[in-house]
Amino acid sequence: MTIDDENDYSIYSTKHQSTLKGMLRFEFISLYGRLFLNRKPPLKNISNYLNLGCGQNKIDGWINADFYSGIKFWRKYNNRPEWMLDLRYPLNCDDNVWDGVFTEHTLEHLYPNQALALLKELNRTMKKGSWLRISVPDLAKYVDYYCGLKVDEKFVRRGTGCEAIHALTQSHMHLSVWDTKLLTCFLKEAGFDNIHEVSFSEGADSRLLKDSMDRRWESLYLEAQKT
Repeated sequence: MTIDDENDYSIYSTKHQSTLKGMLRFEFISLYGRLFLNRKPPLKNISNYLNLGCGQNKIDGWINADFYSGIKFWRKYNNRPEWMLDLRYPLNCDDNVWDGVFTEHTLEHLYPNQALALLKELNRTMKKGSWLRISVPDLAKYVDYYCGLKVDEKFVRRGTGCEAIHALTQSHMHLSVWDTKLLTCFLKEAGFDNIHEVSFSEGADSRLLKDSMDRRWESLYLEAQKT
């Protein structure tokens, strides 16, 4: 997640992860979490919608999931997500659980092989007929900005075209980049059907339309269905 305009508590966004001390701390928290906090999601009685990589943007009535945050051994932490996990590893979740999954600006914090493994896990844990809604920074928009084509005026916050590409590919703990074609290929490989690009706040399942307005300018939105 970016530090300037995104939530720096979301998964893999640890501010100091780029330093050796930060990386060691991150891996220690991951190991501690997987050993002692790796529980199944606290499912609801009626419907179960997953907000994956929620950061501080929790959705009432949903299962909000994110990295093992707030591990403070000397005090109680009151703002943890309902389900803590490390998305680099298989989900501790039964098959056919989710009525829908929303994940916003999270996939780019995984390497491509990790992203594919996660998408397969989501397909496994979603109910048949349910929808997955993904938004990521759109490589095509960044390339258009670099080439001097018309894009949202908010791109100026990224500086020059070169600085924008650097921010997309080298900063904010981004480990992968995505466009419509590549993300579609990954979703197909993961077993999803009815894959299509959608617009901001438009989609097949109205309950999944939780897109953040402040990310609209740089985002790509795709939906896919488990059939």
